[in-house]
Amino acid sequence: IEAIKIHGIEVFYLPKTYGDYDHLYGEDDLATFREFHECEMYINTVDGFGGEQDFLGKFGLEVRDQLTMSVARFSFTNNVGQAANLPRPREGDLLYFPLTGGIFQINFVEHEPVFYQMGALQFYELRCEKFEYAGERFDTGVVNTTHRRGHLLHILEGRTI
Repeated sequence: IEAIKIHGIEVFYLPKTYGDYDHLYGEDDLATFREFHECEMYINTVDGFGGEQDFLGKFGLEVRDQLTMSVARFSFTNNVGQAANLPRPREGDLLYFPLTGGIFQINFVEHEPVFYQMGALQFYELRCEKFEYAGERFDTGVVNTTHRRGHLLHILEGRTI
């Protein structure tokens, strides 16, 4: 936890809220992000973004930046888990990465590593990919853009990206 606080960065975790979840197809027609929480995370990929990077595809320029981050279980539970009622990070939730101003979607959460340090799970490893907007709503409920988190709120408040 101390190493993540010293060498990590503050990231904003945005949990997804389901509006009308269809259990047959396993999807939600209207995904909404209503809140955000600060949490310290460590960047595992220090060489820059991984993945296929940028390439020109059939439908234009595609950005496929990937990012791997670690978050301490204790920090996640105290900063995000209790407030958002989440036992662990979820696939589909978003991370606002203030270093680049980008938003990343969590694709996979490694919550069962091969080796447990000190006999228990100490951190989660999040594999994220650059978020592609597909009609999601951002409604954080905070309008004060002069706040410390004003940059994030200005981006996400009541409008699309």
